[in-house]
Amino acid sequence: MDPLTLGVMWRGMVALTNDAGTVLRRTAYSEAVREGRDFSVGLFDRHERMIVQGDFSPGHLGSMPSAVTNFLRYYDAEELRPGDCLILNDPWMGSGHLPDFFMLSPCFVDGTIAGYAVNCTHMIDVGGAAPGSQQVEGINDQFQEGLRLWPTRVWSEGQPNKEILRIIEANVRVPDKLLGDLMAMRNCNRIVEQRLAHLIGKYGMDRYDEACAEILDRSEEAMRAAISEMPDGTYHAVDYFDDYGPGTEPLRIEVTVTVDGSSVTIDFTGSSPQTRSGINAVLTYVRAFCYYTVKCITSGGTIPQNGGCLRPINFVAEPGSVVNAQPPAGSGARAIMQQRFVDVLMQAFSEVLPDRVIAPSSHWANPNLGGFDPRTGRRFVHYDIIIGGFGGRPDSDGMEAAPSAFNIDAIPVEVNENSYPVRVERLELIPDSAGAGRNRGGHGVRKDVTVLGESMTFSNLTDRQRFAPPGILGGEAGAVGRTVLNADGADPVVLGSKGTYQLGHGDVVTTWLSGGGGYGHPFDREVERVSADVVAGLLSVRKAATSYGVVLDSAGVVDPAATRDLRAARRRAER
Repeated sequence: MDPLTLGVMWRGMVALTNDAGTVLRRTAYSEAVREGRDFSVGLFDRHERMIVQGDFSPGHLGSMPSAVTNFLRYYDAEELRPGDCLILNDPWMGSGHLPDFFMLSPCFVDGTIAGYAVNCTHMIDVGGAAPGSQQVEGINDQFQEGLRLWPTRVWSEGQPNKEILRIIEANVRVPDKLLGDLMAMRNCNRIVEQRLAHLIGKYGMDRYDEACAEILDRSEEAMRAAISEMPDGTYHAVDYFDDYGPGTEPLRIEVTVTVDGSSVTIDFTGSSPQTRSGINAVLTYVRAFCYYTVKCITSGGTIPQNGGCLRPINFVAEPGSVVNAQPPAGSGARAIMQQRFVDVLMQAFSEVLPDRVIAPSSHWANPNLGGFDPRTGRRFVHYDIIIGGFGGRPDSDGMEAAPSAFNIDAIPVEVNENSYPVRVERLELIPDSAGAGRNRGGHGVRKDVTVLGESMTFSNLTDRQRFAPPGILGGEAGAVGRTVLNADGADPVVLGSKGTYQLGHGDVVTTWLSGGGGYGHPFDREVERVSADVVAGLLSVRKAATSYGVVLDSAGVVDPAATRDLRAARRRAER
């Protein structure tokens, strides 16, 4: 196919998924979607192959193909009609946990299915034991976590299935937002269908089929070429989750990466067994973030996001392990796990590709708060996202308050305060929290929230409060985080990183997120950059001396002679 036509068609496909995602975001009811962008959009061809995924959450990159396979296992293509919308949220069919709803719509052109529009959207509540449906402790199986749907037709030829929608409405805490988001998902898929029909109308079905096949083959070829540039070998790393609930042991995540010619095998043998809690990952979810990591370190963003670029990447994960949990394990809280999969892979790849990896990043927090809003007398579920920062990078420091493993946004303070009975007292970077290095990690974040509802249940969901994000290539670890109830009061209470608690009106929840790990030896950092962090209030004079070997006064002015002597003495001691 001539490159110009192929390029125009490819960009048209990317644009239609991104435009559809914009419609989903702008018409959604929940803050998680409208502000946090916790969704993704994909286009599949009529052969069930993922042709393009929009520039949204990478956590669905490996999950969408599984969802489409399961949709079309229950509904044969011949029985689908224009205007149909199917949904599912079963973890083992693609969603990974019950709050993620997938929707598939057939795209008809001249009475024939030309492809499928698919989107995945995080619902802020699907019932279950606690508001937000992401409780960790006390969960023995998925049946305690909320409403579970196998592939189900919720719109038939454009008409809603009112019986199914009533069942959903009766089983969730905030049905208006869930049903509103379902309608936004339908809007999204409709845009995909309209834009695809326009594209095919312009170029023809045969040319479209040819473009799809060539896009997939070229993507695979580009990924294999990028992998071939890596030295063959086996690379290994181990990292840990703090626990899987109050009083539980750490969870081990072990990975062995084997590069063999133009393919990569990622082997999680040695990881902990699955747990009797909400902390478990199904393989489709783990694969998604492995695909994302490999794509980051190989392509620099130049290889398309589709099924072709996934073909050279293979997986080994023992069934029944925490990275390949088997039914009926709980998995509601698995969202918090993805950062560790990226961290451990980056550590493994640092052995062979030091100029393409980043140090382990600051963890994030996904607290869920539910109860009654005294302003309205109605039940509410407050889904929040608190984001730390990147680990140190080969050419720069870690970004601040930005997610390194997923492409969603922190929900603005003003939106949360307007929508829920909460008041944000502070939101700030934490001095001295960044892991020291030639390029330091991003700083951790502190957020204090006063809760003003009634009969409130709080599900904490975060990590890196026991095991700090390690530095790489000589860098230092970032500071660990913590969660404290009424931290500035007379009787502060330390909360577990994963736990469910009852809160009273006026309680203050303070979240400290860990800092990102450092990249490279701290003594290789220019003294001017150390001084700039001191002047900015991000680094203390004491830590500048102990971690960087830089001697400054309280104004951030460097003492060159003392710095030279201190660094020389410390390097001699390290030898």
